[in-house]
Amino acid sequence: MSFVPFVAPTPQARILLRCMKSHTREPAPWWKQLAVSCVVLCVWCLASAHIHAQGIASVPSDRQATQVAIITITGAIDDLTLQSIERRFKAAREQGFDAFVIELDTPGGEVGATLDIIQRIRSDAPANTIAWVHPKAYSAGTLIALSCREIIVSTGGVFGDAAPIAIGAFTGLEALPDTERAKLESPLLEVLTEAAEKRGDDVRMLNAFVQLGSGLWLVERQSDGARRFVDAADLERLALDASTTPTVKSPAPSSLRRPSRMLSADFDSHNTSDAESWRIVEKIVNAESLLVVRESEAMRYGLTVGVVNTDAELQAFFGAKTVTRFPESWMEPVARFLMSWPIRILLVAAFLVFVAIEFIHPGFGVFGVLSAACLVLLVGAPALVGLAAWWHVLLVAAGVLLLLAEIFIAPGIGVAAIAGSGMLIVGLVLTFASTDPESAPTRGALTDGLATLTAGSVIGVLLFWFISRTFRESPLFRRAVLTTALGGPQDGGPIAPTPRVGALGIALTDLRPSGRADFFGEPFDVQSTGGYIERGATIVVLGMNTGTLIVDAARESSESSQ
Repeated sequence: MSFVPFVAPTPQARILLRCMKSHTREPAPWWKQLAVSCVVLCVWCLASAHIHAQGIASVPSDRQATQVAIITITGAIDDLTLQSIERRFKAAREQGFDAFVIELDTPGGEVGATLDIIQRIRSDAPANTIAWVHPKAYSAGTLIALSCREIIVSTGGVFGDAAPIAIGAFTGLEALPDTERAKLESPLLEVLTEAAEKRGDDVRMLNAFVQLGSGLWLVERQSDGARRFVDAADLERLALDASTTPTVKSPAPSSLRRPSRMLSADFDSHNTSDAESWRIVEKIVNAESLLVVRESEAMRYGLTVGVVNTDAELQAFFGAKTVTRFPESWMEPVARFLMSWPIRILLVAAFLVFVAIEFIHPGFGVFGVLSAACLVLLVGAPALVGLAAWWHVLLVAAGVLLLLAEIFIAPGIGVAAIAGSGMLIVGLVLTFASTDPESAPTRGALTDGLATLTAGSVIGVLLFWFISRTFRESPLFRRAVLTTALGGPQDGGPIAPTPRVGALGIALTDLRPSGRADFFGEPFDVQSTGGYIERGATIVVLGMNTGTLIVDAARESSESSQ
């Protein structure tokens, strides 16, 4: 028979027993049930508020924010990106956002635009501005990220490789002379030096993103686990052999401290016992490579402070009430598409074709409207987003006015046509770059602009030649030309027989030397052999060349039937 000792019930047990007995009786009145429910609800609300307060308190004070604005940078960074950043920074400030997040997904971009964006971050963004590498930030994106107070990454995020390069629209990657490279690297290294001072990073680590060096290693003091960055000279001072570097990178310990910027403060190069207390943890970058870090490496090197994948996680990271995205406006992707060099080449070619048709068949009509539309797109896209200066647009407008004066006021190739063409070309080329003309990127952009106009002109000439030979006699092309020349649509009836040599007609337009003339009540393409012939003059057919009647001014003694 088993023995079970008697244990007196505790006070808490007695209360529980009484509660259990009370449940066997009649249900409590409704007002008691309501009171109990209210008490339970109040306790739940207080507990939730306490938990939320504990979550807010876990966010560092310099990171806490109420409203967070996400400013996205996607794709290549250029002057259009700069204009977009300025607009969105202004909108976020005016709406009272106290923290900015620069979300980066970029392969890099233009040096000039990148430096200007960094300057805007320093001057126009709040101190609580964080970069979010989501998922990549190469080259210019790395410099922008390091200019922010902190960096966070998404899972698998990567950034680095920020050396300046020159890429032509038609020539591709171009080699930079040493002097030119040093000139481009100088402001980038200055940015990195300032970032290292503000963020507490090792300047050699940041410089490895931009410059090739002697290699970089991570070493650890065996006595306390402190880690430092060292270069080849430091390894020699520590009497460490680079060949002993582990092949597998060690994971970051949970208590890893940010590596110090100054190794000399932690050891004496003349103290052998201190030098022997260090070991190589891993090799960070070779002397022949630029530094590129992924999520785990960035955390291990102290470059990033956390991993964030969603807007909800970002809100918790700041302890914020709201997170709002500020995307690009609809105009900016459209402008970027219209400003791409393939589209600009097509617009230049179409502009020249329509102008040529309008010049041959004057009277501002369908082709004149189309040529004007192409020119508006060429100049209007960069002007719309502030990339084309006002005097660039003025130069293009003045060139167009001179060309119109040559066509309608003083026909004949002359000073107005030459001056107008020159102003038009210069104005269009300048819309490709509006920054310092002394810088290499701007000179490259101007070269690309000139190459784009040249390619578009060649394509336009070939396209016009093809159209004039293939579609000159087609009903659709003839009707379009007739609408332009005569000011209205034709009836689409049968085309009259081609006039024979010696036939007389009336010039419907000024012949400069090409134009339109009336024979047998029908308009035909004609070309004068004797230069300019005024509209309304009597002309005579001398022959035909590729579908165009060759004519001359008729003399009074000419005898021909019409």
